[in-house]
Amino acid sequence: MKQQQPPVLLRKLLKRIIAPEIYDEVEGDLAELFQERLHEMSMKRAKWRYFIDVLCSLRNFGLKRKLTFYNPLVMYKNYFKITFRNLLKYKGYSFINIFGLALGMASCLLILLFVNNELSFDGFHEKKDNIYRLDEVQSFGAVSEQKVALSMYPMGPNLLADYPEITDFTRYWTLGRTLVQYKDQSHYTENLVRVDTSFLKMFDFQMIEGNRYSVFDEPNNLILSETLAKRIFGDENPIGQIIRTGEGDENQIKVTGVFADVPDNSHLQFDALTSTKLWDSEQRRNGWGSNYLNTYLQLANNTDVEKLEAKFDDFLVKYMGEEVLEFYSLFLQPLSDVHLGSMDITHDYNNHKKFARSSVNIFLILAFFVLLIASINFMNLSTARAATRSREVGVRKSIGAYKGQITGQFMMESIMLSFMALIIAFLLSFVAIGPLNGIIDRNLELSFFFQPLHLILVLAIAIVIGFLSGVYPALVMSGFNTVMALKGSGMKSGKSFFRNALVVFQYAIAIAIIIGTVLATQQLNYMQNLDLGFKKDLVVTVNMYNDTNSKYELFKTELRNQSNITDVTATTQRLGNNLHQTSIQYRADTALINGSSSFVVVDNNFMDFFEMEILEGRALSDQYANDKAGLSFVVNETLAKELGAGDREVLGMPFHFGGNDTLGAIVGIVKDFSYNKLNLKVEPLFMSQQPWGWSEVDVKLRADKLQEGLAEIEAVWSTLYPQRPFEYQFLDDHIDKMYQSEQQLTKVISILSVLAIIIASLGLFGLASFTVKQRLKEMGIRKVLGASVSQIVMILSKKFTALVLIAFIISAPITYYMMDQWLASYANSIGIGIGIFLMVGIGSWLIALLTVSLQSYRVASSNPVETLRIE
Repeated sequence: MKQQQPPVLLRKLLKRIIAPEIYDEVEGDLAELFQERLHEMSMKRAKWRYFIDVLCSLRNFGLKRKLTFYNPLVMYKNYFKITFRNLLKYKGYSFINIFGLALGMASCLLILLFVNNELSFDGFHEKKDNIYRLDEVQSFGAVSEQKVALSMYPMGPNLLADYPEITDFTRYWTLGRTLVQYKDQSHYTENLVRVDTSFLKMFDFQMIEGNRYSVFDEPNNLILSETLAKRIFGDENPIGQIIRTGEGDENQIKVTGVFADVPDNSHLQFDALTSTKLWDSEQRRNGWGSNYLNTYLQLANNTDVEKLEAKFDDFLVKYMGEEVLEFYSLFLQPLSDVHLGSMDITHDYNNHKKFARSSVNIFLILAFFVLLIASINFMNLSTARAATRSREVGVRKSIGAYKGQITGQFMMESIMLSFMALIIAFLLSFVAIGPLNGIIDRNLELSFFFQPLHLILVLAIAIVIGFLSGVYPALVMSGFNTVMALKGSGMKSGKSFFRNALVVFQYAIAIAIIIGTVLATQQLNYMQNLDLGFKKDLVVTVNMYNDTNSKYELFKTELRNQSNITDVTATTQRLGNNLHQTSIQYRADTALINGSSSFVVVDNNFMDFFEMEILEGRALSDQYANDKAGLSFVVNETLAKELGAGDREVLGMPFHFGGNDTLGAIVGIVKDFSYNKLNLKVEPLFMSQQPWGWSEVDVKLRADKLQEGLAEIEAVWSTLYPQRPFEYQFLDDHIDKMYQSEQQLTKVISILSVLAIIIASLGLFGLASFTVKQRLKEMGIRKVLGASVSQIVMILSKKFTALVLIAFIISAPITYYMMDQWLASYANSIGIGIGIFLMVGIGSWLIALLTVSLQSYRVASSNPVETLRIE
């Protein structure tokens, strides 16, 4: 018969009012007295007497306060001592636990540095919250709608005049690398920019010499960066010096200021600024239709940006006519969004190290998952080790330690190990930050974390990691039954299931990261090796300038006479860049239709030079007078499809662009080629000859004589243009650089994926070692009964390899869906084959098998007599 117990509520009340040190004694006495009374009286009276006994025990309430006074320092000292003893006793476990967590922390530290750097772009400007870049949305006929970072020369001043919400503006007109001469020496600026006088009032670039409010008072004033000023003038005072940017008085410019080198976390990069005043003209002030500069607007506080943008249609109609709304609209982009929020904006030439916000988020997510894997390792190994420390817990409980103290001990131990891991993480970060900066092209510094506020935050994060990683193991160990713990068997079977679930979870994350990395790498390689529709190999590009264009034909002739040069051509824009947009008109039947297209001015042999395929008609040629006069056009397939809608004949179609009054004609259709990044689809394009001068010359070299060919180009250049240093770039290098951000992303993800599998494997190795130790006696008996080494290895390994297989089954479909969505954003993408998943799945399974087998083989090959003797 089941023994009757005192009322539960009264027992709980007793536990609340009695000091833990005497609770067992008092509760036991009252329970014994309750059982005796049951033999003498009814249950109701026995419970009533028990209630009176509990009330009488209130006299012991004071003992609770009295007995809880103890010196915590003595206890903490013991905790520290036990922690370090365990670290030394279990060196392998300690290394796996601390180093795995340190790897995860180091990954997070470095990624947080990178993310902070990306988020800090343009954050040093005091008026950053009020500054916006004026961007356009263009939508012309066959051209799909696109956002463009460029704007028109007259927009800024007219917007300021028309809308009181706009308090200031500045234009940013890039001239790029520019030759400047001082006395008898020539130097190049990296980026000379024309700006309005308000530029230094809106943006807080640091001035070293000169007054930021008056340096552009005169049209011919110029300010230089500290580095450029030092290079040009040495120890001379640059203020008031005259330098030349070309021939003629208009190119005599006076230096009126020096500014500190532009920080790397500014999307605008320049080393010389001059005023737009010198180039201002009536023609430019009425130049509605040409986009070639950036415009920045400063808005009044509390301006409703959406309401202001809604007024821009009326603005365009006022200055450009009603029909402009078919092609243009304007929008404002916050300054804080320019660096990370412009991946869908084309012609974004002035956006230093432009990066995607989605990529930053990917880095954060991956860093979190790597740290999560490391924390799961910590939790799993600590829980697995609980069995080896059960007697310690039993002894503490038997001499009076209560559950809270046991929990506190193991929580403190966990936080201590977390701090040790943090110290190692800083050392690992110190070693890795140099190579990482080289990979991602940044200047990250660990000193960021040693600022007081940031250091406190990092230490707080370490405490949180230690707490979260240690709370479950601490609760497990504090919950041991005292008697069972003293026998060395305090663990419950349910805890093993939880550990297995954690192993599956962390391996699922690691496998997902690896599959994603492999697919991203394959996609990048695919884009870099895809047929572009033109031959880019062995082509050297040489920049041309206003003062060098006059001798282009002579330059071309001299180069063609060289033995190691096979051909020469020229263009106004380099392949691989966003090409300029222009309005077009073409006659379809009897109607004159407006539209827009990308265009590029090329030399007559351009298409032959790059071996482009002509589908219909002919290429441009100097044999035709109309070609030389700029009245012949070659269009790509995409534009031809738009022009030829309704079975119209494209060849011979009257065609002109940019508001020119003279109609030309289409003479050829060229097969589509990728003049932009391959994640963008091919847009309509036309090419023609125009007497505008060239931006660059393309020179094709012999494959076996690259160095000799470069020497010949330099010799001809130096003869014709002695005032300009010879500079060049291989076209394939330029095109590869287009994918720099993708390459950086892929490399970092690859590193994180390797770290994820290493950390997961370290945890699996540690978990396997403890499992093997728990089954030493079993394996010894199996070996005595005739089990072979391979059978024992299989028995010990199959559980863990099965967990990895389950992780793969869970991870594969989720990863497939996510990567399929990512690849859909590319106009040209790879397919996702089952082979990648099988390769990663089998590879992960083999790594897990090898990791566990190393431990299993050591036990399987040992002498069973020694194993059983230990037991």
